[in-house]
Amino acid sequence: MRHAIARGGIGLAVVFGLLVLGGRASADTIDLTTAGSSGTINGALFQQTGPQPTGTGVIDSFVRLQNRGAEQGYNTDARPVQFDEKTDPNFTRSLLLSSVPVVTINGTAYRQFLLDVNETGSKTGPLLSLDQLQLFQANSGSLNNYPNLGKEVYNLDAGGNNSVLLNYDLNSGSGSGDMFAYIPDSLFDPSIPFVYLYSHFGSDVPNATADAGFEEWAVLKGAPAVNEVPAPATLVFACLASALGLAGYTRRRLKQKQAVVA
Repeated sequence: MRHAIARGGIGLAVVFGLLVLGGRASADTIDLTTAGSSGTINGALFQQTGPQPTGTGVIDSFVRLQNRGAEQGYNTDARPVQFDEKTDPNFTRSLLLSSVPVVTINGTAYRQFLLDVNETGSKTGPLLSLDQLQLFQANSGSLNNYPNLGKEVYNLDAGGNNSVLLNYDLNSGSGSGDMFAYIPDSLFDPSIPFVYLYSHFGSDVPNATADAGFEEWAVLKGAPAVNEVPAPATLVFACLASALGLAGYTRRRLKQKQAVVA
């Protein structure tokens, strides 16, 4: 296991810059095979992330998938599992919306999810495609009948057959994290407590199949509820407004004292 992960909110300023400067390979495939690459599909942001040293207990895994070729699955407390999910309840389990960090990027709030892939340098190479990503909300954490997992919140394939291409070689080993998926917070209903994340890998991009250990989705522990990255101009105007307000208050107090003396 690699003992590194990009901690919630860390590097948000970098993320913001890369979202402005980074690009995608095409209208239906985001290419995250180079360090720092990023792109958007259906309003969600996908950002390649590099490993950074951290202590223990930083990530909170909620689903692990493993199969050869293609693999799929989702988080749930239900057993038996439906697809290729690992059955350890510590790593494949229900997820509360309240446990998913909110980060604000360029004025928009997103729910932050972390993906860690685990591939090898086999004949298929280090590439892996994320071909389906759907998020649902439900009042129970023990549903086990995909696609009937409650209210659909987000679908990567809405409007087309979209994919995200990942490169295991950028962060070799399991445990460092490879991608952040930022799903608009406005899509979620705060009154529905549980979140399901369904994903499918290894089908749509040639030589980008699953050929090694498990893929893992997680959220970051201990992240603040909102990590705001205000634009520099916003800070300048806020400081200017505060200074002007203080100056006006000082002038008024001085006039009041002069009037009393007179």
